[in-house]
Amino acid sequence: MKIGIFIEPPKKNSYLINKWKQIIKKKLGSQKYLTHPIHSTLAVFKFKKKIEKSFFKSLNKKKYSLKKFNLNITKPSIFYNDSLTKGATLYFGIKKNKKLIELQKKILNHFQNIDSYIVRNQKFNNKKFNNNFKKYGFPFVGKDWIPHFTVASIKTKSKIKDEIIIEFLSQKIFYKSFKVTFFSVWIINGNKHKKILEIKLK
Repeated sequence: MKIGIFIEPPKKNSYLINKWKQIIKKKLGSQKYLTHPIHSTLAVFKFKKKIEKSFFKSLNKKKYSLKKFNLNITKPSIFYNDSLTKGATLYFGIKKNKKLIELQKKILNHFQNIDSYIVRNQKFNNKKFNNNFKKYGFPFVGKDWIPHFTVASIKTKSKIKDEIIIEFLSQKIFYKSFKVTFFSVWIINGNKHKKILEIKLK
């Protein structure tokens, strides 16, 4: 069982991300993450057994000090040789702020209550990622986390790959702001994602 904790942008802030998903599908065909719902990952965990929904609902009790906050979508960028996909992952960045980091920290701490159920069967080339994974069950934490909205991870020998990357990086979307009013819990099965819960912020 795999669970993801996501921030979802409003539809009005998703246009350019959707546009680029369509461009890449049309020009390069099926690529990893293309079919995934648009989101920024706060954490993902793999479990040895099914976790009851009541555990996720209890995140409400952890949000007593978490209020709605603003996020800024900054600029297009790329994770070259992505540690998870080994491809070139195109994304729009998110500017970190104190409330975003606090939200991730509270979620990670909550999941440490069922730490023995978390599967840790991945190795990363990055020592910090491995340390985070060992401690939390998730590699990208705090200062080692680059929050973002993924478009796709490209892994192809197509001659137009470099042209697409250059065009993507030329997009202007600097500091588009939106308010985070909730985060969501998803069951992940391969490329299939099913939302099971939204947890509203104050």
